[in-house]
Amino acid sequence: MPADDVDIQRRPRDRKSSILAAAADLFAAGGFSAVGIDEIGERVGITGPAIYRHFKGKDALLGAVLLDVVTAYEVDDAALEEGLHRVVADAVTTALDHPSGLATYVHERRQLAGDDHRPVAAAKKRLRQQWHRAIGAAQPELSEPEIGARFAAMLAALSAVALRPATVVRPQLDRLLTEALLAMLLAPTSESGPTPKSGDAWSPPHSRAEAILSCALALFHQRGFHGVGIDDIGEAAGISGPTVYFYYESKLDILMGAFDRAGARVSAGAHDALTGASSATDALARLIASYLEVVNDNVDLIAVTSREFGVLPEADRSNRSRLRRQVRDTWVAVLRELRPGLGEGAARTLVAGVFPLMIQLSHHGIQPTEAAPLASAFLLGEAESAIS
Repeated sequence: MPADDVDIQRRPRDRKSSILAAAADLFAAGGFSAVGIDEIGERVGITGPAIYRHFKGKDALLGAVLLDVVTAYEVDDAALEEGLHRVVADAVTTALDHPSGLATYVHERRQLAGDDHRPVAAAKKRLRQQWHRAIGAAQPELSEPEIGARFAAMLAALSAVALRPATVVRPQLDRLLTEALLAMLLAPTSESGPTPKSGDAWSPPHSRAEAILSCALALFHQRGFHGVGIDDIGEAAGISGPTVYFYYESKLDILMGAFDRAGARVSAGAHDALTGASSATDALARLIASYLEVVNDNVDLIAVTSREFGVLPEADRSNRSRLRRQVRDTWVAVLRELRPGLGEGAARTLVAGVFPLMIQLSHHGIQPTEAAPLASAFLLGEAESAIS
């Protein structure tokens, strides 16, 4: 028997599924640009080139992962008939059962282009239509952009919570997240409307180092840290790539500068928000408003530092984890005062989810005054009437 025939007989029938699962895990952990075919093959127990028997390249593999994810979150007619609670509960279960797939979709879908993008784009269009129908039936006053923003915020929050180590056992975790996401999706629209921005405000001129940081963050946000080179940053800033080294030691140095800035702004905002708060309710409102203001003014900065934490050296991650935990401890303490029956793990789960939720709302153009009630609803879970 020819060697090729022996190889085909010995090859597991689920090899393609194993490759997809391994790719999703690695893409979610390190980002698409940082993962090589050989690394995926090693995770599956085969050589990297063996993957090409199933996929024509890494882009095609990403496309297959994303297509699987989109298909998993499609809504059938039976679920639509039962209503939004059933639809959200199914999505929560899917995310908790397969967290890496959703994380890859949330963070890496912009990496796909060309022929590999077309089937995913068609599936995404169906998915959006199904979810818009489900949300719109429960909230008919919402516009299409508002529904889209809430849907994206739901996926971001769900992805963040699903990936973190579980501190709440299932099925309690399923119920907690379903309640929180329903509350956000069903929260009434703000009557205050968008906050107008004055066109006459003066903006200070940027230094060259500031311009480089700004351009780098925009690129990191679009392509991921590993998908951007020094020459790309220099070109975006209007200088040569090597000139960047006059201002930063390395690409990592730029990223660490971004983390310094983000940490300082978020910490200062949280401290200022609590100063003079008259109650726990007021404190939570101030914390939400403060973070939304930082995000709204620094979309690239906050998005990149939220996504690229794993790129940092281990010692630096440890230091920044402590600072991040201090901020989140404040949120948890306030939330537990407002919801005394909420356990520590449940409170931390909700706090972990509300930050990416707010980032997505801001990214979709939802102004802080409109996003604040949605973040509050997610944390407080005020959708009991809708659930019953």
